[in-house]
Amino acid sequence: MDVRFVWEDSVNESHLDLRWEVLRIGKPRETAHYTGIDEDPKTRFLVAYHDEQMVGCSTLQTDPRKGAKFRIRGMAVHPEFQNRGIGSKIVEILQKYAEENNSGIWCNARIRAVPMYQRRGFVIVSEIFEIEGIGPHHDMEWILN
Repeated sequence: MDVRFVWEDSVNESHLDLRWEVLRIGKPRETAHYTGIDEDPKTRFLVAYHDEQMVGCSTLQTDPRKGAKFRIRGMAVHPEFQNRGIGSKIVEILQKYAEENNSGIWCNARIRAVPMYQRRGFVIVSEIFEIEGIGPHHDMEWILN
């Protein structure tokens, strides 16, 4: 399967649709837009395309804490393309970008995504916590050594 990974300057309708379909089930579509983050010029967007269809997306927010300048938000892979390594490849590219910027990355990972992040070297740094209406998560981080 041929998948292209592309840095984009902004969020478009396909990106919002994918976030909404995968991450905001049962919520209004406008909840897929991250007010203030999507418009921030420091925010980066990495997406994956199969042919011309967006099949994966991620948002790399500048949200510093000790050891990590960046935070992954809105990480989603289209249901028909899950479990094919697309999410792992997105995280790998985000890690390379962070490393080039001498930084680690942190995220609030949904429980079902924790194993994928662990395979990429992230560690759990919190107990399970609930994001209302979204589900259980762990705070995870990948810190440069």
